[in-house]
Amino acid sequence: MKLKVRIWIIVAAALLGLVVMAGYGLYQLRQSLLNERRAQIAQHLDFADAQLRYFHSLEVTGSLSREEAQSRAKGAIAAQRKGFDYFFIRTLTDDLFVYHPVASRMGKADPGERMPDGRMNAAAYREDLAKSRDNKVFMTVYAARPNSTDKTSYPKLVGVLKFEPWGWMPGIGFYVDDIDRLFMKEATKMLSFGGGLIAIVALMAILALSSILKLLGGEPKYAAECMRKIASGDLGIDIEQSNGGEDSMMASLKMMQMKLRNISAAIHENAEHLEKQVQGFELRYKSYAETKTDADFEGMSKYAAKIMDASGIFKKAVHRIKL
Repeated sequence: MKLKVRIWIIVAAALLGLVVMAGYGLYQLRQSLLNERRAQIAQHLDFADAQLRYFHSLEVTGSLSREEAQSRAKGAIAAQRKGFDYFFIRTLTDDLFVYHPVASRMGKADPGERMPDGRMNAAAYREDLAKSRDNKVFMTVYAARPNSTDKTSYPKLVGVLKFEPWGWMPGIGFYVDDIDRLFMKEATKMLSFGGGLIAIVALMAILALSSILKLLGGEPKYAAECMRKIASGDLGIDIEQSNGGEDSMMASLKMMQMKLRNISAAIHENAEHLEKQVQGFELRYKSYAETKTDADFEGMSKYAAKIMDASGIFKKAVHRIKL
């Protein structure tokens, strides 16, 4: 695998880690906001439960009739409305509203909106309350804002409470589209920041990669292969230098190859010259051994001097191996 590919894999892994961390952070932010909204709903349900129990106690003690106690309880709960946040009261046995801020929805069967799982709101409340251990359930429904010209259904986190003495099911819900808007706002910020960070990391990776390849002059794997061939005696390989200048590793390797090639050529040339002088000396020596003439002795002496000169040159060529 090329060095360039390896570096980009490391960069991609780091960027992927940043994306995963950002995604997890955004998910935790949304869950935290939803949990906070759920805690608010639970607190409101506890207040409603306390009020209903108070008015029910007045009925039990005979201070108020059931009809009067229920009327006052509905009034107290109805007063706790602010904007699009309000209480409603359903019955535990059918789809009727005991109280709803939209008067037209009272006095007739109103199963509510259909949920993603196919159930109607009222039926889902009753079914989930029957399984609840603390007489509370929470779910997300989609509903239009009451008394508004905008009939679009928005996500709403709803909590309902079971009040068995009167067979009531009070509930309250908060629209969570503001959480979604805040989530998208934070996601946009994080994506913008992350995009800038990714661009910086990518630029740094490109600069670092360019610097490394310029210093090396080529891929490390290719350089190692060239050095292995040179070490095995193959000085005729063609070393390609893709990046870098004279100070790069590949340029130094190419220079070393050239010097070794020159030294090898010089040693080979001097060895051939020395061999010729030795052969000439041997011929003169044989002739002198037979004739004992001064001419042959003088010729033998000349060859001996040439052998000495060639040996000195050969020795210098060998010493040049110490680059």
